[in-house]
Amino acid sequence: MEREQHPNYYDEYEIDLREYILLLWKNKFFIGGLVILAVIAAFLVSSYYMAPTYETKAKIQLSNYEGLYSNPDTAVQLLSSTGLMQKVMQAEDFDLSAARLNSYINNNLTVSQVNNTSIISITVKNDEPQLTMDVAAGLISNFEEASNQYFENKLENDREYISSLKTELEDLNSNLARNQELIQSSRESGESEVASLLIQENSSLQSSRLELRREIERRESELENFYPLEILDAPYLPENPVSPNTKLNTAIAAVLALMLAVFIVFFREFMKEE
Repeated sequence: MEREQHPNYYDEYEIDLREYILLLWKNKFFIGGLVILAVIAAFLVSSYYMAPTYETKAKIQLSNYEGLYSNPDTAVQLLSSTGLMQKVMQAEDFDLSAARLNSYINNNLTVSQVNNTSIISITVKNDEPQLTMDVAAGLISNFEEASNQYFENKLENDREYISSLKTELEDLNSNLARNQELIQSSRESGESEVASLLIQENSSLQSSRLELRREIERRESELENFYPLEILDAPYLPENPVSPNTKLNTAIAAVLALMLAVFIVFFREFMKEE
């Protein structure tokens, strides 16, 4: 008995599927009209009612010298700060409150470190192409100016510190030379204990001199290899908006309208049967 029921089951399934297809075909103009209407509406809204958004990108490489403006995390925070953005906006004749500045930064600015390097990526979005580029360029210019001033002062302080280390090294050399003379005279006069103490003191002074020389060499090497902040990719003037994506919006509208139309057709047929 069960084997005899299988053919009937598949026949009924095939009939139901054929009825569904015929039902959709019968309402093809309604379905097609709704899809076309949705596509036209999405195209018009995307093209004429949604404000375009332009985007520009830039990359900078931080200085290799240890300091505040060479730390990637700190640089990201400074570039995203309201203080820096306020300077840029004031240069563009925009006087924004702190709340509006924060909103603008959250919605229009993205600053991030590139793959754990000293390279910082900056992305700016705006509704005007020229303003988009000007904001990105202003952020970089102000940050670069602050960075250069910071390292100029830091390098000057480090040069003075190296000079003081060299003075200390000269004093150590003088003390070593004096102790060496005292050691020699103590040996000649038979004061072996005094000579032994002086030898121990000289050994300590020589260790200090070695560490001092290494510190001077390290700092001088850092000064010689110093390079300032560098702009790897300057911000550019965007030509085409990144949003709204008219093609994507119309495609989504077409799919949603098709699903809605099919649902309406089946729902109306269901209501008739009831």
